[in-house]
Amino acid sequence: MTYTHTLMLRQAVALLISLFLFGLGTQLHAQQNNPDNSLLPEIDPQDIEIRSQFKARFPGLRRQPILGFDPTPRVYQIDPNRMPFMETQEQVVASLPVSELSRPDPPAYNALRYSEDIQAVARLGYGSYASPVAQAWGVYRLDNGYIGGDVNYSSSGGHLDAQPSSFRFFDANVDYATKLNNKTQLHVTAGGQSDFNHMFDIASQTATPRKSYTGLNLSADIQQFKNTIEGWSASASIRNFTTDLTLDSGVQNQDELVYAGSFKKQWAGQHINETFAAVAGARGGNYSFAPDDQTWSTLHAGAEYSRLFNYTTEVTGRAEVYYVTSLSQSEIYFAPFVNVVHTFTDKLKLSGTAQAKPFIETVEQQHQANRFLSTNNAFVHSYSIDASAKVSYKYFRGSTIEGGVSYNNTENKKFYFRQPTVNPGGGAAIDGYYGVGYQNANTIKAFGSISHQLIPEKFWLSGQFYVQNPKFSNGNRMPYQEQWGVNSSASVRLFNKLIIEGWADYVGSRERFNPNESLDGFLLVGAQGDFEITKNIGAYLKVVNLLSQEYEIWDGYTERPFQVYGGITIKL
Repeated sequence: MTYTHTLMLRQAVALLISLFLFGLGTQLHAQQNNPDNSLLPEIDPQDIEIRSQFKARFPGLRRQPILGFDPTPRVYQIDPNRMPFMETQEQVVASLPVSELSRPDPPAYNALRYSEDIQAVARLGYGSYASPVAQAWGVYRLDNGYIGGDVNYSSSGGHLDAQPSSFRFFDANVDYATKLNNKTQLHVTAGGQSDFNHMFDIASQTATPRKSYTGLNLSADIQQFKNTIEGWSASASIRNFTTDLTLDSGVQNQDELVYAGSFKKQWAGQHINETFAAVAGARGGNYSFAPDDQTWSTLHAGAEYSRLFNYTTEVTGRAEVYYVTSLSQSEIYFAPFVNVVHTFTDKLKLSGTAQAKPFIETVEQQHQANRFLSTNNAFVHSYSIDASAKVSYKYFRGSTIEGGVSYNNTENKKFYFRQPTVNPGGGAAIDGYYGVGYQNANTIKAFGSISHQLIPEKFWLSGQFYVQNPKFSNGNRMPYQEQWGVNSSASVRLFNKLIIEGWADYVGSRERFNPNESLDGFLLVGAQGDFEITKNIGAYLKVVNLLSQEYEIWDGYTERPFQVYGGITIKL
């Protein structure tokens, strides 16, 4: 019994200890699975991130190792000959959200307004010696273009007492421009002129001759550009000009028809701001020249290259071949062109140009340069070689100082001379009207200029001084070419409705065709005031040759002395 009792007592004690341990383990398990009963934060193994080599140290605290940490990660070998995966642009765009494919609306564009929009401007006036003047400009804006026109008129009853000296200059033009599509633009211009002036008095004429000019012109140009660089442009023009010189012996007539056309194709290069271009063109004329009509022509073709180096140096080069024909010529010329512009700073810039080119002046260009030119003059091609350098410095906002030198060498340089005419009294020949001659010549010129805005929008000042040495290849000076001169002007806005302008130009002495004779230099001073009465109507007063200089631009004809003009200005 004792043994049995003892055995049962041991089994009861063991059962009680087992129940106690089971209950304690269940409570601990419940505490581990129930976060509400835990004092430690719950850590998800997926939230643990191990970067590089990391060691966690908790002094005085012993915890289990961080779950998910493997100090010896498995490394997989990658095939070195694998083909990399590359998406096309279409695949990249296809994977983007639609919201990233469309641009946001740009901000509203507010154009900088320098002046108010106007449809027409006209200036009408009247001056000394019965001299009406009129200038007008107008434009009508269309949906895809505009129609515009301008008129210029000036005349005088004459200022000389001993001989007629009246004249008239009138020309008018009409412009039409439109967009044929988003890339193509068309511009057409048509115009005409009707001028006349009396020639100066010479002893061989019983009455002062009169010369008249009439002309008609039509031109068109079209351009098509994909952007500001790539595209093409073409132009064509035709011009008819007639001049009649009425003499005692009859009327001398010279008629000219000039036509021209050009084409340019331009495209971008491989570098930034690099362009290439192919150019070609033709220009010709037909003019009456006793005893038969004569023709001349100029054909050219070549290539052009332009590039901006290092965002500071812009280089433009062109190489062309010219084929020219005229009354006594039929030659081929090489015409290179190089222009370099280097920007040192925002204020300092240096530029240089070198070129060679054949050219011919038309009948109209020569008569516009010298209105006392006789008819039936010869016309030949000239070949000019030019080189120039200029430095520009902006020392203040709106203020610039420039200086430079240039050299010109021309084969068959045009010049004017007084033609000899027979004295009706049987004496020696005297000088008559002007003719055109050609000789090889060269000119060296240096200049300096300044344009200064002393007070923004209130006071402007500009001036230029130049010296030159125009000479023929034999060392003689070119006739009617000054050696130095000055051009200057100033404008003052006293208040918003009044602007006063003034100018002063000096031309140095010039030699006649006879080296032993010369024309005196002259100084021309003038001023003008514009007053705005209303928004659309204003008045102006203008004085010319304020010092009443007695001067001659062309030997034999004295220009007008002091003159006063006044009139109105209309803006619509």
